[in-house]
Amino acid sequence: MKKIYRVIAAVILSSVVTAVVGTDTCSSSATAACPPSWQPWGNSCYRFTEEKANWNQSKLACQTMGGKMAVPYSREENEFMIKMAQRGNIPLFWIGCTNTKGEGTWVCEGQGAGEPFFDWMPNRPNKNHKKIKCFIANTTYKGTGDQNDIRCCRRKRALCTFPPCTQAHHYCFATDNSRQLLKNSCLLNHVIREFMTRSNLKCASACIQEPVCRSFNIRHNDTGQKVCQLNNATRRDDPAQFQDVASFCLYAHECGN
Repeated sequence: MKKIYRVIAAVILSSVVTAVVGTDTCSSSATAACPPSWQPWGNSCYRFTEEKANWNQSKLACQTMGGKMAVPYSREENEFMIKMAQRGNIPLFWIGCTNTKGEGTWVCEGQGAGEPFFDWMPNRPNKNHKKIKCFIANTTYKGTGDQNDIRCCRRKRALCTFPPCTQAHHYCFATDNSRQLLKNSCLLNHVIREFMTRSNLKCASACIQEPVCRSFNIRHNDTGQKVCQLNNATRRDDPAQFQDVASFCLYAHECGN
């Protein structure tokens, strides 16, 4: 059966989901909500990796979560990062900078946004040391935190960040040739989170807020309650898992994906 798509549009404005028609942008004053377990500051969301790892592994872990390794670009942002680590009892954590050539030139994530804020500990960085070093924050130094350079192979947690999107998102639900919703089609085995919901729009909102969400299913449980399932793939990523099921299920992904 050929699958056509019915469109809904959603945008997060001041943490509230609103239906929009005929627009791909929103007010520049809009503030997007961060996903659960991410902390908001400024125009970004922040979260620590769960496991200790070396710098390169930590960079990959941040990318897997849909973000990148955080770098402070102001004293205020640096203070926020230090306090966030202190609340989590994290004494040392990776920051997204490294002197990859071992020559004292530091390259940082997102450096096009401006100059990183450096607040080095005394006698750091070690300019006489030619080995590749990576950037770490020490949250215990004088109680206010400071920065240090250490070997990149050390295992620490990392602070990740991403900018929440405040653009309108258009989601397409699968329909048949008569433009009737396909009510028994789901993407299987890609669910990363599920929860009870009362509306399709709230499910779309949750997908927008989750960095790795690519699509969602809306199913009914045994008692007839609506369940939103967030997926880490679309049906085009894994066509074999887009299947008809015996129970009620709607599938949607962002239009154009």
